[in-house]
Amino acid sequence: MAGYRAGIVGCGHIARFHARGYRAAAGVELAAAADIVPEALETFGEEWGVANRYTDYAEMLAEEKLDILSVCTRNHQHVEPTLAGVEAGVGAIFCEKPMAMNLREADGMVAACERAGAKLIVDHTMRFEANYVHIKERIEQGAIGELLSLEVQAVGDLGELTHNASHCFDTLCMFGGEPEWMFALLERDVNRNRGREDLSALVGFANGVRGKLTYGGYTNYRYEGFVWEGTEGRIEARVHSGWLPRVRYWTHDQPGETEFRDGAPMPTRENDPWEAAIGEVVACLDEDRRSFSGGSEGRLALSMTMAAYESRRQGGLRIQFPFDMQDSPLDMMLESGELPRIWGRGISEWT
Repeated sequence: MAGYRAGIVGCGHIARFHARGYRAAAGVELAAAADIVPEALETFGEEWGVANRYTDYAEMLAEEKLDILSVCTRNHQHVEPTLAGVEAGVGAIFCEKPMAMNLREADGMVAACERAGAKLIVDHTMRFEANYVHIKERIEQGAIGELLSLEVQAVGDLGELTHNASHCFDTLCMFGGEPEWMFALLERDVNRNRGREDLSALVGFANGVRGKLTYGGYTNYRYEGFVWEGTEGRIEARVHSGWLPRVRYWTHDQPGETEFRDGAPMPTRENDPWEAAIGEVVACLDEDRRSFSGGSEGRLALSMTMAAYESRRQGGLRIQFPFDMQDSPLDMMLESGELPRIWGRGISEWT
């Protein structure tokens, strides 16, 4: 493993998870950080021992000759630091989700990285969380027979789809593969907690698997659940501590029967998905390969978010994939007044 110099743009909440991953990674130095808010920059720098601090990320990129750049800015501010990092010769960009706010931006990011030979990794955390990786392996090994359906339930104070539904759609694709179509029911409630977005979506995958997503809520607690059903069994996972799930596993007594034995606990283990994520970034550089959570996967999750909005804009129309609308259907509905604005958690503005 070569020695790598890493830098972070945006020193808010999520940057600390990236810093933790860098601290745990062998052969990686968190060499620099940038934030336009001096107080946030100084606090972060002192907390994580980062001596080289900049209020202008362009200056950081010019001075530091970084190998890895973490883009931890607000959701609508991911594009420019990514492109600037690529232009400066950074070898790997580790970008927070969602990678962009529309597909035009996402396509530009992917194209720029491909032209420069830079690795683009998108932080969809489920792909790095060891327990969900283990569940995926068990399903692929036939633990519940042929996968028929999967369901994601994300209930709580989650913010707009562009903030957290990216995780949900990426998880559907992580297990289901390539989507073929989607129906979505979506509404906004502006009367409580500065507004919330609620979604119910049904997704058909190319392999015949069906995916369901329920998203939204008002309270500050987070209830996230996952159900995988196959021809010979069922797995359920419920998040109960950080990213650590409680997992239960059912199998048929005999193939073809419809009665399940009582669900048995599936062993889980504490792990840090950001350590695994930084490990993946380093491996992509060491092995000169693309990531399993790369630009195309990030773009697909974003396209599903945009497709959900387009289904809403078209009155619940079935949307076909690949979905390539370059402009944001959400922006169209906001501009026309078809949807009210709510407080965007991922951008700290009304959106």
